[in-house]
Amino acid sequence: MIRPLLELVLNIAALAAFMYWLWARERTDLGSTIAVVLAVGGGLVFLDGFRLAVLEESRARYGRVLSGVVEDVASSGASIWDASRVQSNDLATYEGVCRFVQTLSRDEWMVSYRYPCAGGTETCREREYVTQRLWSRLHVGQAINVRQSVDETRTARLDENPQRGLALVKVAGACVLLGVAGLLSGHLKLFKRQKYIEADGVVTAVERVQYGDEIRWKVRFAYFDAKGIAQDSVDEVNDPSWKSGDDCRAVYRPQTPDLAALRPRIGNQVAQTHLAPDKFAG
Repeated sequence: MIRPLLELVLNIAALAAFMYWLWARERTDLGSTIAVVLAVGGGLVFLDGFRLAVLEESRARYGRVLSGVVEDVASSGASIWDASRVQSNDLATYEGVCRFVQTLSRDEWMVSYRYPCAGGTETCREREYVTQRLWSRLHVGQAINVRQSVDETRTARLDENPQRGLALVKVAGACVLLGVAGLLSGHLKLFKRQKYIEADGVVTAVERVQYGDEIRWKVRFAYFDAKGIAQDSVDEVNDPSWKSGDDCRAVYRPQTPDLAALRPRIGNQVAQTHLAPDKFAG
């Protein structure tokens, strides 16, 4: 149980380390590292769930039904736990978590069966986890129907045990991992508010403009942005009292410091605000 999990963790860690080196070398904080690991894990889980969903669609639409025979039944919920009969696969812990989310039960019910494969020239054997209801109806030596997709030759599933629910759980789990990764990396924000910055400025020029019967004033003003870079912007107002040399306030978005709205300077105003100016509305 531990060794397969360790191998899976090492594989994810190796891929995460490569992605971190490739895309996130400039960021060394712990949150970014965890975000990369979760993103890699979420991507792998999504691919696994998507692959299973595609396979199930092929089985349901274009699959064939073969006749098989039950060879063994086992359950972790039985009075005697036989570890040799309920064995783990390469992703036992990962698959176990997915099955737990799907069934909301820690107990597992497994059926071993054989069926003809490779065009009926060979006999294949499968171990498959099933629901308790299906497990309770099966016994050793019972004939069962086995379903294969047109592309399967040596793999199959029980006809009464579709895997669409498990595929959905995997895809949903992947979305959760990717969502957490997005939050930790800062690329995804649940409550995103537009931030505006205010800076002291000075009016450098005022020009009277007329649009039909409407008269407005085009005010040019200069200011320093948050990085100390000199900026120059223009805003149109309907206040004729502005004149060159007046003190003012420039309100701009952090991503566009060269595009600001003009505001009068009143007393000692704060340096930042979250209120959207009219110029940026919409």
